[in-house]
Amino acid sequence: MKTFPEGIAHFLEHKLFEKEAGDAMNFFGELGANSNAFTSFSRTSYLFSTREQIDKSVALLLDFVQEPYFTQTSVEKEQGIITQEIQMYQDDADFRLFFGLLQNLYPNSPLASDIAGTPQSIREISADDLYDNYHTFYHPANMTLFLTGPFDVPSMATLVEKNQAQKKFGTASDIERAPFKPGKQVMSNSLYFDVTMPKLALGFRGYDTLPAEDLARFEYKLAVQVMLTMLFGNTSSQYERLYNQGLIDDSFGFDFEVTPQYHFVSMTSDTLQPIKLAKILRDTLKSYRIESDFNLAHLDMIKKELLGDYYKSLNSPEFIANQFSSNLFDTVNFFDFPVMLSALTIEKIAHYADRFVKDMCATEFILMPKQGEEDEDFVSEN
Repeated sequence: MKTFPEGIAHFLEHKLFEKEAGDAMNFFGELGANSNAFTSFSRTSYLFSTREQIDKSVALLLDFVQEPYFTQTSVEKEQGIITQEIQMYQDDADFRLFFGLLQNLYPNSPLASDIAGTPQSIREISADDLYDNYHTFYHPANMTLFLTGPFDVPSMATLVEKNQAQKKFGTASDIERAPFKPGKQVMSNSLYFDVTMPKLALGFRGYDTLPAEDLARFEYKLAVQVMLTMLFGNTSSQYERLYNQGLIDDSFGFDFEVTPQYHFVSMTSDTLQPIKLAKILRDTLKSYRIESDFNLAHLDMIKKELLGDYYKSLNSPEFIANQFSSNLFDTVNFFDFPVMLSALTIEKIAHYADRFVKDMCATEFILMPKQGEEDEDFVSEN
């Protein structure tokens, strides 16, 4: 099995914008369009937004992604740029906090490696590596195109079909992916950092078997996310208590990440008492069924709040496009959300939450102020 240096997907994202005739971002600018790209653990996305010359912008998007141009000289120049980017993120407290949590949750796995790579792995990337990686993954069979906005759909479909018909593509590679086998979870870790207040990241790794069907897996994710909102959202009594006691502030947040390979809950907050806060959050989640916030009236309130947020989000074409393109549940799409939320009962929530909570395993990662290295009050439970 061939492997590539860490960070090559992110490196490739950067280099695809560079063409022999110039920078693709400048070409978009000449059309009155803004362009960007990002790489996550599972995909690389290229995007643009514009109010004019839509057809030309779509054609440019297809062309620059499907016409790679790499030279060893430009690769070596980019190595320095990305190394600086890596170092910049190493100085970012929120990045180090979440990355530290992932390293605790899934050690010795791709999740424990920076998407941008390391200075050492970046130096190993050559132009030949980029071409090899490109031809492995950048095939139309492995791509999606999603457009939102005021355009004529049949005309746009014709444009895309003609654009692709003019190009020759080889046979799609049979991609063999290494199995996702993370190491044993780390229970806790901390790092002294340049922050004025401790930062807590609490994670819960799911060990239960995810539903195989897309619909059931989406329902599972939605149910656990709603349960978390009932327990820790800003309408919960627990949130109010923690806020009034000074254990959390407006930085507090939580999420439930679900993919076919892994799933975990994350909670983060700035707090003067990270150990005490972590214990309260763990205990609340474990005993969710007997918490006062877990009731029908509160569920109804949460549903209305989430539906309001959903309909508000429909005003953003960018948000809609991102939700569709990132959807891992192939037979379920973004527009199914209202129906599925309305059908979600407290019994269904308890069914899925029980599965997750029963087998979950907690970990915590804390960023401590450097000036507090001798101050034990920061980690006290009192």
